[in-house]
Amino acid sequence: MTMHTTPQHVTDETPSSAYPAAVPRLKTGHLSFLRTIAESVGVQGPTGGVVISAAILAGISGGSTALVQVIAAVAMAFVAYAFILFTREFNSAGSVYGFTGAAAGPRFGFLSAWALMLVYVNFAGGVYASVADEATPAFAAVGLHLPWPVWAVAAFVAVMMLAYLDIRISSLVILVLEGASMILVTIVSIVILAKGGYHGHAFSAAPFQTHGAPLAVLGLGIVYAFSAFSGFEAAATLGEESAQPRRLIPWSIALSLAVVALYEIGVAAVVTNAFPSIKALAGSAVPLVTATDHMVAPWVGTLINFGAVLSSFGAALASANGASRILYALGRDGLGPRVLTRVNARTGSPVGALALVGAASVAFLVGFLGGPASQAVAVILTYGADLILAAYTLVLIAAIVFTLKHRAPWWRTGILLVGLGVMLAVMKETFIPFPRAPYNWDAYGAMATLVLGVMLPAISPRLRQGIRQSPLLRVGTATLTPVATGEWKRRVPTP
Repeated sequence: MTMHTTPQHVTDETPSSAYPAAVPRLKTGHLSFLRTIAESVGVQGPTGGVVISAAILAGISGGSTALVQVIAAVAMAFVAYAFILFTREFNSAGSVYGFTGAAAGPRFGFLSAWALMLVYVNFAGGVYASVADEATPAFAAVGLHLPWPVWAVAAFVAVMMLAYLDIRISSLVILVLEGASMILVTIVSIVILAKGGYHGHAFSAAPFQTHGAPLAVLGLGIVYAFSAFSGFEAAATLGEESAQPRRLIPWSIALSLAVVALYEIGVAAVVTNAFPSIKALAGSAVPLVTATDHMVAPWVGTLINFGAVLSSFGAALASANGASRILYALGRDGLGPRVLTRVNARTGSPVGALALVGAASVAFLVGFLGGPASQAVAVILTYGADLILAAYTLVLIAAIVFTLKHRAPWWRTGILLVGLGVMLAVMKETFIPFPRAPYNWDAYGAMATLVLGVMLPAISPRLRQGIRQSPLLRVGTATLTPVATGEWKRRVPTP
């Protein structure tokens, strides 16, 4: 067995031990690799997405459903590199706060964490509506008819109850729910392939071709697919609870993106080839279920519907877990009342932060209860999709600054610059022309969130002092700087 040696001049202090004993601490070092990667896969909620994504992509980019996902996954990999670069050296419950703050300054780190935290809060709220949207037809198929707000509130209550428990329990729930859903969809996809798809063309490469679509049209599909992969970085919020964070978290980030990308690309290709035409595919509300009903069995299609419900529920739970841990970390450094740092002694859950996250997430539903669930899902989650573009961009900028400041090999900076270029291209497609109502309010909300993130340290002396004197950022700086200035080489393995 080999291990990486740590330079002697790197501090042995951990993020949690850097704080006074009076500051409550999360349970440290008790999450395995599977429980760590469950957080990243959970936030992405792949099964909740694949049941409808082929139809959405067909409506945007025509028959190039799998092609745009391939391009989006490759583009997202450049963004993921920034997270991997940082998390292989330093991790904390604050996720981006710790490493971007250490690399580019306290206020920059705070803004990054503020944006990402509210993304996760938003994802939780939007996915309550998504659970309801998928649960309504699923349960109606077995004779249970309830208004969608009932299912949304039920999802919220269940998420809060599980998030309150030990993270090992909630991460296991996420792992089981998403794992079972992905296995079921994979089996169904194999059956559809074995039956030849529509007219025996199951193995057609058509979903990977452009079909003459202009780049602008493909670009819109890429932007949608790009947002579908968001959340791969969520494992970083378990930086103080993972057993071996410098090893497990980078692997969780990389593998969750790779696995989810292969899964979504493969299912999109199978579903596309299972329909007689792109027009029919684009007009299907739940194309994976429709294909399953016709080519496998209606009862299996019902199971797929329930699998999507479970996947979306897992995404809401993972989002609540991630948001509460970032808020807890920011609370330690002066954001909000001290109750945000409260940790349950028995479960290790950051209950103070979780209470605020829960209240804020369910508040996203207000104003949509009188309309259809699908509209609530689209409008609510668009805010988070807009805001996460800013969060990713901030991480890339911090990583570029870090590599330039410490004279990293040129190719590291080059990869990050490509990632930044990707983000700028995605933002151009997202905001130019400016979104129409009601999605323009999502864009305005995202911009207002960033402005508030800039202003908060300026108007709050306690927060300003807290992030300036942050023990977390001190440890992050002491950990990252020697790695950069010592030498940008892989640590030599020793027996």
